[in-house]
Amino acid sequence: MAVKKWKLSQSHTVLLALASLVAVTMLSYMLVERRQLDDLHRTLASRAELYSATIGGVLAKYEFLPLAIAQSDEVAALLESQSPDRAARVNAYLEEMIQGAGAFAVYVINPQGEVYASSNWKEPTSYVGQNYGFRPYFRQAVNGGIGRFYGIGVSTREAGYFIALPIRRHGRIIGVAAAKVSLDWLEQSWRMPSVAEQIWVTDANGVILLSSISAFKFKTIAPLSEGARKSIHEQRQFLHETLPQLPHRVEQRLTDGAKLLSLNLPREGEPSGYMAVSSRLKPLEWQITVLAELGQVRAAARNAAVGAALGWTALCLGILYALQRRRRIAERLNAQQALKRANDELEAKVERRTAALLDANQRLQAEVGERERAEQTLRQAQAELVQSGKLAAIGQMAAGITHELNQPLAAIQTFSDNAQVLITRGRADEALENLSIISDLVKRLGYITSQLKGFARRSDDAQKPVSVRKAFEQTMLQVRTTRGSDRLVLDEDWPQQDIVVLCNETGLRQVFSNLITNAMDAVGPAEIAHISIRVAQSGDQAVIRVADNGPGIAPASAQKIFEPFFTTKEQGLGLGLSISAGIIRAAGGTIEVQNHSNDGHSGAEFIIRLRCQPPGGKTDLGEQDA
Repeated sequence: MAVKKWKLSQSHTVLLALASLVAVTMLSYMLVERRQLDDLHRTLASRAELYSATIGGVLAKYEFLPLAIAQSDEVAALLESQSPDRAARVNAYLEEMIQGAGAFAVYVINPQGEVYASSNWKEPTSYVGQNYGFRPYFRQAVNGGIGRFYGIGVSTREAGYFIALPIRRHGRIIGVAAAKVSLDWLEQSWRMPSVAEQIWVTDANGVILLSSISAFKFKTIAPLSEGARKSIHEQRQFLHETLPQLPHRVEQRLTDGAKLLSLNLPREGEPSGYMAVSSRLKPLEWQITVLAELGQVRAAARNAAVGAALGWTALCLGILYALQRRRRIAERLNAQQALKRANDELEAKVERRTAALLDANQRLQAEVGERERAEQTLRQAQAELVQSGKLAAIGQMAAGITHELNQPLAAIQTFSDNAQVLITRGRADEALENLSIISDLVKRLGYITSQLKGFARRSDDAQKPVSVRKAFEQTMLQVRTTRGSDRLVLDEDWPQQDIVVLCNETGLRQVFSNLITNAMDAVGPAEIAHISIRVAQSGDQAVIRVADNGPGIAPASAQKIFEPFFTTKEQGLGLGLSISAGIIRAAGGTIEVQNHSNDGHSGAEFIIRLRCQPPGGKTDLGEQDA
């Protein structure tokens, strides 16, 4: 009971220590992070105000350009009475003005939006003759206000800041003076190594106009409304830019409009955390945003959390060590008492176990004697089974030989009848040919009966050289004499070089005969039997494929088709394919069956593989044919 109580108390102590460690670590992290974020917020706010004032001053200093143009009498005369000479003088005046001003271009527009004169009149991208009536800065100025606008130039395809003022004479507006200023140098100054933060400037629609990261330019910080997209398209503000949304996520919104963002910079693989502080640019509807990475903030918070965790861990370990030392002393005393009790119990267990082993030994001896008697009975049963198996095999072989004798005997009958008729008609040569075939059939009968010897030993001629093509042709001579052979259509594919395999010639003819007759039976008596034979050599093996156009082999039958007495025919004995498989196996080959679908026909396909005669081997084909 004391041990359970101690374990329960120990687990509570560990859980309490871990909980307090997590609490101290998280509290330290949050306090330091909050303090660092407040400091960074104040720093970025002052930087944003500074950048805002800088940009405002830069834009304000360029407003004198359209003002000076609007006060020129030569410009007013050009607008009231356009002539080539006045246009040339105004172009020269504008060109001279731009040289020291640092602006991109200055130009004069009539009330209909057409440019009469421009400082870039000599360049291919001259504004002269262009109509900018669709631009908002022109519409603002021609209505009496000050036009301010940022966009991509239609003629130059370069972005810039446009300023426009009305040109008044005698109380009416006779034209507009405009200046385009490039702010690329401002962006370049933000990208210098000395600038630690990232900066971007957005317009009223949230489109980034200027950025210290060039890849962010002309992206939006929020989805554009349909109205905004339509207005931008009509003003041709950004020409063909698609204005995709900047990939970022707002993690947290702070006071004074500050935000914590997750942003993926182009040069970095993973998103980074940033604080963003914004400031408005007056009188424009622009907003400048200054961003600083949160890496240092979070590193300081992590360091503080790690320090607090280490300190708290050291304190907890000290307390636990003192408690553990007291427990160890108590445990040592308890262990001595427990050891004595365990020793007494062990002696009692040894005595009980010794008695159990003696009893088990006696039972084991009795089981051994019983198993020896069972083994003797089993050996007697096995001997009887072997004898029964021999008798069954002799009966099976006798039935198979009886089945195989039917075909040669029928062929001998046919050829002997033909020979009598041929001798009667004086056709001795043809009669001799029939007698030769009868002789071959007699040989086949002798081979079939000699299989009885194979029950006791292997035949000596099971692996003799035999021509595959000659054996097949001899088989077809016999098959053509059978009834119904006129519906047999052969498709043969033989290699140019004769293939000689190691097998019994009579046995190979018997295999071909069984396959051909089975294929004709499978097709049916009223249909044409399309049978194809394909012979090829693969390495040291000959591959013989015999296929028919019958219904094929059912999957359940394919596993048992070469077993003795298995048949799918009503009158069959189920021995032909079993004997064929035995002939092939005796020659060291294999036979298998599968279904096929070739040349518009489907059915069963038997594949036979036999070893070819080695190169330089002695061929005895002449003696076999004799």
